[in-house]
Amino acid sequence: MRKVINARITVNPEAVEQFLNYARVIVLASNLEEGCLVYTLYQEVGEPSSFIFYEEYVNQDAVDFHNATSHFKTFISQITELLQGHPVIEVF
Repeated sequence: MRKVINARITVNPEAVEQFLNYARVIVLASNLEEGCLVYTLYQEVGEPSSFIFYEEYVNQDAVDFHNATSHFKTFISQITELLQGHPVIEVF
C-alpha cells in the first residue's frame, strides 16, 4: 500500500540557507530511490524558516529503505542543531 509522509520542519532563521543546501542533497538522492514516487520540499509562504517535506513511496518497505540510507542519516545529523523544536511527522 502506498505511503505518504508530510514532515513539517522549522529551522532557526539564521540557518535557512544552510538548511536549504543540505535539503537539496537529500531531495535529489531520495528521488533516485527505486521505491520513491515523490520527494519534494516546500517553503511556507510568509514563514521563510518553515518547511514541509512531501514524500510518497510505493509501500512501507520503500519508507524503511529510505530511512536506512546514508543520505537520510547524514541529513538528520546535519540539521538537528538547526531546528526550532521537533519536526512534526504525519504518515498516511
